[in-house]
Amino acid sequence: MLYPHFQKAVVPGWLDKGLKWRHGSTPFLDNMVLLAPDPAWVKTLPNGKPPDRNDFMRYGTDLASRMKAWRTAVMASAQLVDELQEWLRRPDMGRVQAI
Repeated sequence: MLYPHFQKAVVPGWLDKGLKWRHGSTPFLDNMVLLAPDPAWVKTLPNGKPPDRNDFMRYGTDLASRMKAWRTAVMASAQLVDELQEWLRRPDMGRVQAI
C-alpha cells in the first residue's frame, strides 16, 4: 500500500479513537510504503504545517487569508510530486528508511 502522509509516524487507530482495540500495530503496516516530506519542508508551509480543519478557527471569517494559505500549501506540494517523479526515474534506496 502506498500511503502519502504529512509526517513520518503512523498511529494505528488514530481515526478510531473510541475503539481502543484498534490502536495497536497491525501486520497491514508490513506492506506499506509511507511517503512523508522532510519536517523542515513542512515548516516552510503557512503556519508551519499542512492546512487542516483548525484553520477555520485560526482564520475565522477571514476567508481570503485561509484560501491563500491553502493555495500556497497546494502549490508547494508540487515540489513533492516533482521529487517523487525524479526518484521513480532514478531510485535511490539510500533515501528509503524503515518506520
